[in-house]
Amino acid sequence: MTTRRDDARFTPILARLRDAALAYPGAVEEFPWGDRVAKVRGKIFVFLNTHEGKLHVTAKLPQSGEAALMLPFAEPTGYNLGKSGWVTARFGPKDRVPEAMMLEWIEESYRAVAPKRALQSLDGAALVPEGPGKPMKTSAPAARAAASQREAQATAAAAGKAAAKKRIPAKKAAAKKRTPVKKVAAAKETPQKKAAAKKRTPAKKAAEKESRRSPSRL
Repeated sequence: MTTRRDDARFTPILARLRDAALAYPGAVEEFPWGDRVAKVRGKIFVFLNTHEGKLHVTAKLPQSGEAALMLPFAEPTGYNLGKSGWVTARFGPKDRVPEAMMLEWIEESYRAVAPKRALQSLDGAALVPEGPGKPMKTSAPAARAAASQREAQATAAAAGKAAAKKRIPAKKAAAKKRTPVKKVAAAKETPQKKAAAKKRTPAKKAAEKESRRSPSRL
């Protein structure tokens, strides 16, 4: 598996997908050809890798494969595996990874590859400790629920940021609209004040003249 510095963003996502895959009955991790894969009874059911700064998830999707291939990040898997229903999803450093969907892919692929006994164990399995002092495995439904919650929180946060960005230009536009109105009002008021001042001036002058004349008349 190739690892680069710009793969760091995918490290926690890859870890969650890996843990979910290995939680299935009989699942084991191997590294053929340098790739990380999860197998059940010797058969690969998912590839999980980072390569050239991208996260790669490859699964066998006999039921949802056609719909999956309509997504912008999905394409038929190479080496003629696409003809057998294998689909590969690739995500770049700035892409949002739909973890809940990837977990659904992993489960569908596991069910397509696993033997009947493993599937019976899956459908009737309960969470059990892996061993003394080890944590319990996370079930597939619990993993999907957690992934859905993370995606919902991320979507809400993104929506909040977008709304905040929209509000800032609106406030600026409103401020710009108010400023000319104030200037126009001030401009209208100024001539009126000047005119009123001019009208009052002769009256004041006449009053002053009258007051000057008054003492002589007495």
